[in-house]
Amino acid sequence: MTPGEVEALVQRLAPDLDAFAAPWSLIGSGALILLGVPLEDAADLDVVTGVDGAQRLRAAWSGWLEAGEAKAPDGPFRSADFARYLTPWGPVEVMGGLKVRGRLLDVPVGVPPAAEQLRILKLFGRPKDLDKAARLEAWLAAG
Repeated sequence: MTPGEVEALVQRLAPDLDAFAAPWSLIGSGALILLGVPLEDAADLDVVTGVDGAQRLRAAWSGWLEAGEAKAPDGPFRSADFARYLTPWGPVEVMGGLKVRGRLLDVPVGVPPAAEQLRILKLFGRPKDLDKAARLEAWLAAG
């Protein structure tokens, strides 16, 4: 998704996120784009919420739920409730009760600031996350 598509997706989904998933946070490329980091695209929008929020979204967005097997946990990540949705405006991944290395990920509500996104990317530690962290650091250094 282009930066414009990410922004439009968030505008369309924010009312549902507020109604069903509160508290919720955005992480990953989509969140970096919303912060203004010059990324060309995001594969999807990553939403972190509690298990209850993820279950309420699952009920509300059942028509958009991607068919097939759930995505396998990636490395040190485990979500108590993970789902991928193919909304009319773009793909969304919802991680309910996300744990990283066995600890529940504590994320500020909404779009966490750049310093928090950097902490999360480094905590995840995968090569793609470390690449995003380096890009975020370069953007921050450029002012």
